[in-house]
Amino acid sequence: MKKFFLLFAAALFAFAACEPTTNPDGPQGGNDQERGTLTVTEKSVEIAFYGGEGTINYTLTDVEEGAKPSVVANQEWISNISVNEAITFDVELNGTSEQRVAIITVSYGEEQSFQVFVNQAAGYEVDVEFTATAINGEYYGTKYSADPNYFVVLSEKGTTGFSDIYLDKYYRLDIYSKTPAGDVLTLPEGVYTFDYLDQGYGNTFGIGYSYYLNPSQDGNYRETIFDDGVIIVTENRVEAILVLKDNGEVHHVVYEGSLELSWLEFPEPEYYSTLTEDYSFAHNNGTIRFFHYGDYYGIGASNWTITVMLSGDPLNGDYIMVDLNTDSVSTQTNSDDVIGTYTCVASEAEVAHNTFTAGSMDGNSYEFSWLQYIVDNYVDHSRRAPLAGGTITIAAEGTGYIVTFDCQDDNGHKVTGTFNCPTVKVYDDRQ
Repeated sequence: MKKFFLLFAAALFAFAACEPTTNPDGPQGGNDQERGTLTVTEKSVEIAFYGGEGTINYTLTDVEEGAKPSVVANQEWISNISVNEAITFDVELNGTSEQRVAIITVSYGEEQSFQVFVNQAAGYEVDVEFTATAINGEYYGTKYSADPNYFVVLSEKGTTGFSDIYLDKYYRLDIYSKTPAGDVLTLPEGVYTFDYLDQGYGNTFGIGYSYYLNPSQDGNYRETIFDDGVIIVTENRVEAILVLKDNGEVHHVVYEGSLELSWLEFPEPEYYSTLTEDYSFAHNNGTIRFFHYGDYYGIGASNWTITVMLSGDPLNGDYIMVDLNTDSVSTQTNSDDVIGTYTCVASEAEVAHNTFTAGSMDGNSYEFSWLQYIVDNYVDHSRRAPLAGGTITIAAEGTGYIVTFDCQDDNGHKVTGTFNCPTVKVYDDRQ
């Protein structure tokens, strides 16, 4: 794989006479008088694979005021030639895997002519074209880096937060600029090259938090960091060439539109439950898992998350998770310490001894206490209910536990039943 940040192969330079082809934009400059001396500083100009502006410096001595040399290029990927105090020109992105060379001929009169070689580094042949229609993100300033840090997500549908995942393709880009944010948070224009060392310097994007994410309908998702690339931001446009680490695919991503950064905001629904009536159950031969977090809230009580489910592989059927706080701090991870009755509180701000926290959502994430339904190990999001009130009782039953639910969802439906769980798994997550 050719890397644009490696040293480019040096071209062989010659000043033998060469008839230049006509620049498609026409020759720039020119003077019919032959007196005077033309000097061209550069013998060659090196351009990165992603293109940009090149410069050739020259001098004209013993000429009339306003005299300029003529300039032509022999390749169409050289354009916008301008002759002023220096010669500037634009170079297109190299969409091939080969280095390419153009010749720019600078001449004055009939006898003075110089050839300047424009050597453009090998680029990448694109495997995937993606048109992004949404840009989201936030600004971290210099909190984590020496230069201003912008976190950007390019996708088709947009996203509501840093970690929120929907059915879409996401290009997550950790960009560092030299320009701090203004009153309106906008991604600054510039060329941002790939920084595999993740140093956080301006005009780069880092490897650590930049990656491609592609969730699928079945609940799986592809996630991979980048191995190379460049991001080019111009007025109302973002164009990126991104090389995926896991398989070497080259993605060409283009977004056109406003560069303002924010997250999508969806109106809060009246309720999250999908139940249309009361729900009851009585399950035997279940599995219960205990996760111990110690005195997480600093209230002198151990915080535990328990999950109950039907046994089997793959998992199917009712699945309930509960976030609770016991009546004291457990010095060991002993599941018997969770035996008792717990009353629902509305949020983390109200946690107390012998309480469980009502279910809520943070973007696309389920938090605290929920009734869910599993189909072949995946959550069926159309069948769910937050446990928003009532009590939960955990009691010993043989070698396992029985959990009794006398709860309500957030739309007033009863959620009642028992989970008898002879299979017990205990995890110590206090660290």
